[in-house]
Amino acid sequence: MSRNSLSLLLSGLLLSATLLWAEDPALGAKEDRLIVEAIYQDEQHNFAGAEALFLKLYALTKKTDYLVQAAKEAMLPGGQPEKVAPLLEKWIERHGEKLKDHRPVRMLVALYAKEKALEKAEPLADRWLVESEDPADLKLAATLKIDLGKYAEAVKLLQKAYARSEDERLLLQAVVLLDEKLHKRDEAIRLLETHLRLKSDASIAVYFKLIELYAKENRLDKVLELYKKLYEKYPQQYFLQKIVKLSLYTHDLDGLIALLEKHSRGNEELLYRLYKEKKRYDKAIALAHKRYLETGKPKWLAEEAILGYEKAKEEKKITPKVLKRFRKLFDEALKKGLDDSLYLNYYGYTLIDHDLDVKRGVDLVRRALQQQPDNSYYLDSLAWGLYKLGECAKAYKVMEKVIADQGLNEPEIKMHWESIQKCMEQDKAF
Repeated sequence: MSRNSLSLLLSGLLLSATLLWAEDPALGAKEDRLIVEAIYQDEQHNFAGAEALFLKLYALTKKTDYLVQAAKEAMLPGGQPEKVAPLLEKWIERHGEKLKDHRPVRMLVALYAKEKALEKAEPLADRWLVESEDPADLKLAATLKIDLGKYAEAVKLLQKAYARSEDERLLLQAVVLLDEKLHKRDEAIRLLETHLRLKSDASIAVYFKLIELYAKENRLDKVLELYKKLYEKYPQQYFLQKIVKLSLYTHDLDGLIALLEKHSRGNEELLYRLYKEKKRYDKAIALAHKRYLETGKPKWLAEEAILGYEKAKEEKKITPKVLKRFRKLFDEALKKGLDDSLYLNYYGYTLIDHDLDVKRGVDLVRRALQQQPDNSYYLDSLAWGLYKLGECAKAYKVMEKVIADQGLNEPEIKMHWESIQKCMEQDKAF
């Protein structure tokens, strides 16, 4: 028993003793001494000693509180249930149909269950606890039914107790029995779904249990839906990671984007990658521009340039105006220190392919190759630049490395190879 509980019990019992024995101070003083000693023994974990003292108090006063407390001590290590049980039986028999205080019944059922005397416990529970309105009675009766393997009866009792107390632990216990013992997973799922629909303050434990059941049924769309609801309530990275994985697995990128648009803070780069993946160019461009203003990092200028170009390419509207802005953004990024090989190659190849500044394009690609000398795509860009400069023999040698690594499966590489081969043939003809 906790110290707070003991203090409350001590105060209540001492007060009642004082009032009861007002005309017999000697008996009142004796009761007080026994109360103090019993509580002291309990705090010293001498539960058998505490039990014996509470039984003395019960014999002295016939107060039900002392009998119940003696039974509680008997349930603890070293307690002696065999001494309390007969007294509880007599108390129940004496009160009969007029019994209103269920505590002695509860304690006797618990003592029988502890001693594995389930055949004695069940009739008592069926008579006094099953029809009770008290959740504590119903929970104890359900526990007994579980010990007896009567899971369907236990579920009914737990549901009844839950309806009266709204204690989610009772609901979860019923759900476990439905799923694991009665093999009624659909019913278990319906219980949890109803609870979540009615209780906006449902605990995470309820969400996790329903997620577990949905996962067992491979209903990943429902699992994803619950993780989104959890993230709305508790914006934690753990939930977001689950959402991202499930969204990618179920190809629900649109749903993931919608969620991140509501919770973009701290998730901007993920949202940006999704915009790119779904080719939502306008939103991606706006976000890249915003990220540059927020961070000052030149890579976002390059990203904005690439997106503007890719959008125009998709729409088949690569105009001089588009290329002018593309170059302006990239040049500004380079001035601010951009030196990533990916961007260097992209800018260089575009300058080459559109004949904007082939020589500068080749220089940029060579810078990219200093960082990744064996990158086949960068080598392809270099070969194409050399071809545009009329250096076909050099282009041919570089392109041989590309073909050895990549083959001719990609249309652009195949086109470059064929163009360079024709150039070589023409050189030989002259």
